[in-house]
Amino acid sequence: IMKTSGISPEFRERYLSNPNDPEAFEGNAMVFDGPEDYHARIDDPAQGIDEHTILFMRGAGPIGYPGGAEVVNMQPPAHLIKKGIHALACIGDGRQSGTSGSPSILNASPEAAIGGGLALLKTGDRVRIDLRKGTADILVTDDEITRRRAELQNDGGYRYPRHQTPWQEIQRGMVDQFSEGMVLKPAVKYQDVAHTAGVPRDNH
Repeated sequence: IMKTSGISPEFRERYLSNPNDPEAFEGNAMVFDGPEDYHARIDDPAQGIDEHTILFMRGAGPIGYPGGAEVVNMQPPAHLIKKGIHALACIGDGRQSGTSGSPSILNASPEAAIGGGLALLKTGDRVRIDLRKGTADILVTDDEITRRRAELQNDGGYRYPRHQTPWQEIQRGMVDQFSEGMVLKPAVKYQDVAHTAGVPRDNH
């Protein structure tokens, strides 16, 4: 899902108005593993975040968080806001508040937790966003992608927090991806239940 309503005149002028490449831009990735990582590092000068950085958050999806959390609410570091740069492009495998002003690509699917493309992304990678084509591409070679995927698999996959409740374990075991509606997979068998199977029995 591309949230284009957050594109302000300021953002459009800065990133989307190149006459030779309209509605598209490139930038270097800054990757955060969840909201805690974002809050801990967004204002760290050592990260080198500038006006051409694209912010990424992974580990926020249906399985990774779990629950597809509404936490992909990222703003620029304070030093950029002071310069008048009020928004950077954001991409994440979770959701975002409707009141967030960030131009964003949300619900990225498949999520990092099951080996989606975000799991292969590294801070500093060059990324191209093209709104006309509806694409977001890592500008690295196919060989590099293959190498990273093999490395990720050998390392046991993308790491995310362990279950904290039995309900999280149940949910993670049967939830589908955002591209499929983030429904519990068996739930699709139970539609219009009142007409197909009768009203479920009372429990007291």
